[in-house]
Amino acid sequence: MAATARATSTIASYCSPSGDICYGVFERGSRITLQITTAAHYFNRYTLCVTLLPRGHLPEHARRCGAFPVFRQAGSTWGSSIDLARQYVGPRRHGLTPVRGRYQVTWRQVCRQCAPKARRHSARGTPLGPSLYFRVP
Repeated sequence: MAATARATSTIASYCSPSGDICYGVFERGSRITLQITTAAHYFNRYTLCVTLLPRGHLPEHARRCGAFPVFRQAGSTWGSSIDLARQYVGPRRHGLTPVRGRYQVTWRQVCRQCAPKARRHSARGTPLGPSLYFRVP
């Protein structure tokens, strides 16, 4: 019996009115990925911030931001795909699935006015569009 390919399902997504920038939350099997696609090479890096809601004082509820590169996909299209558990949960939970609950995720331009050392984790860049919300069961 042949193995079947895992289908990718869209949990939440957004495309700019022009269609130049699209991003979303996708599930493939048990993995959740946060993806962005651009129609051209508009920027080299972007910031992705993830928050387990409601915001609180416990460490797992802190907003976590990271800066990531975009790569050429096909033709003039650029993009990036980030594994939620690997980038935002992995070292703390040994690669297990993210904490159950509702999340907010925001794609932003890299903070240009921040000091170079602070750019990697800054949530101060301009949002590329609205935040998306999703639930990990």
